[in-house]
Amino acid sequence: MVTSSLFGRSALQAATLLASILCTVAIIYADVLVLGSTMAEGSLVQVSQAVLILGSAAFFALGARNHVDERGYLLLVSTVFLCMFVRENDGLLDGIAHGFWRVPVTVIGVAGVFAVLSNKKTLRSPLERHAQDSSFWILAIGFLQLIVFSRLFGSGHLWDHIPNQADLGPVKAIIQESTELLGYSLIFLGSYLAYRYLYRKEQKLTVEKASIDGIGPLSEQPT
Repeated sequence: MVTSSLFGRSALQAATLLASILCTVAIIYADVLVLGSTMAEGSLVQVSQAVLILGSAAFFALGARNHVDERGYLLLVSTVFLCMFVRENDGLLDGIAHGFWRVPVTVIGVAGVFAVLSNKKTLRSPLERHAQDSSFWILAIGFLQLIVFSRLFGSGHLWDHIPNQADLGPVKAIIQESTELLGYSLIFLGSYLAYRYLYRKEQKLTVEKASIDGIGPLSEQPT
């Protein structure tokens, strides 16, 4: 019974992962072929990136609000994602002053650090528990895809060695923004599954507590 449940859950996560990747491809196709975009500021892909990372931050923030025993770790991840959201919208903030995104990122980062330090006892253990769940690795792969692969792949050191540089601008933008969107999609999926992981954990603890208190399905019924 347990094996069947684990198989069903793994199959569902695999299907969800596939759907996430297909949705990413659909957004890219819609942006380029339907909207005729070169993925500049305000394009469908860039808006989707911002929405996905903001949603990821929201999942962890909600988790931090509802799960005191996991709060330090969840606040840390939420803070990082919220800073990434601000950084992703640096073009809008440049309207105030060039590089102004550093101001809100600094404020969010300092506030987040203080919040995490106030809950530092719930930092390491939740991280170790989360690392045992598949949602952690989906999120981690998405994060590395975004921070490492897309940045290195979009580096000028690579593209400078390709001829006809004048024609490469839009192509490079589409490739780099597309790889970033995939990273954001995986981060969002991992964040959603992490939130579901916390929900399942809470439900399990509730059932166990009910059983111990004598009101659950494992308790003896009066004769």
